[in-house]
Formats: sequence, structure tokens, C-alpha cells
Amino acid sequence: MKDVRMDSVPALNQSPVPTTPQPSGDAIAQEDSPGEAIGIAGDFNGDGVIDSAWRELVKASTGADEPSYFAVRFNTTAIPAMENIEGRFRLINEGDLNGDGRPDISLFQSPLHGTVHYMTTWALQPSGWKRIAGPWMIPTAGEYQTDAALQARIVLENDTVYYWQEDVNDENFTLQKAILQLEK
Repeated sequence: MKDVRMDSVPALNQSPVPTTPQPSGDAIAQEDSPGEAIGIAGDFNGDGVIDSAWRELVKASTGADEPSYFAVRFNTTAIPAMENIEGRFRLINEGDLNGDGRPDISLFQSPLHGTVHYMTTWALQPSGWKRIAGPWMIPTAGEYQTDAALQARIVLENDTVYYWQEDVNDENFTLQKAILQLEK
């Protein structure tokens, strides 16, 4: 079984996980790039215990124009999985953006074809995972986005959540800081 590496970028409410999570079966998707994190750690349910989360392949693509389906799984049954996510993605522990005392998770999702990725942010609610921001497009122009660069996309400053978005009217896609409206 392949080891799941934890994200090495520090984030709020994140600390090292002493053991490797044990995903069911051997369905862990391979990394998109060597050294890329496919798992994160954080106290996602607010019980005071650091949890592990990872991307897991649920259904492989059946052809070039068909996406694979993935899930976000956790090392405890106390946290429901995020199921049936279309296409590859990377996980980002955003820290507590919505003030509920638990870290929120962003997904940086790859397109089936092309170079425009998109991002969404999710929070654990009593009824399961709920999208609280996004999706917004990230035109990568084929450039690899490091885990550190993705971690820096969303920032919390003085109780306001901001995100860095490319200016699509600028040929250099200069990043601009804007307020990220969180859904309640």
C-alpha cells in the first residue's frame, strides 16, 4: 500500500499526524507531480484530535473524454467522506475561515482537458460537507501550481477572507487580492 504524505505547508489548526492513515483498499490516486501532497491533516470535526484526509480514486476513467471520480476520505468514521468528485484535485487545509473553530478544506480541481483549473472551499456542517466558496477559475496556462502557492491563494486577515485571483484582462495574469464571500 502506498504511503499517504501529509501536506508540508503549515496551516491553522494543523500539526503532524504521527501515523499514516489507512485508506480502504489500494485506491489511492497517484500524485500529479513528484513531491505533491495528496493528503492533509487538521482537526476537521473539532474534537481536539488531529485527523487525516486524503484523495482516493473511486471510479477510474473509461476513456480520454470521461473523467475519473474521487472521494475525500478521513481516518475516522466520525467525519463523513466527500463523495463523487469529478476529476483529479488537490486538498488544501485553509484553517478556520468561517469562524466555526474547525479548519475548512479547499479543492484545487484539474480540468479533463485544457489548462483552466478551479477551486472550491468546503466546511463540515452537521449535515455533512457544504461548499462555502467558489467555484472560481484559475487559468494556469499549463504552469504547475505548487502546494505552497495553492496554500497562499486564500488568506484570513482581520476577520476578512481574501483570495488571490488572476486578472484575465492582463496578458500576464497578474494576481489581484479580492474579498472571498463565504456562503452561510
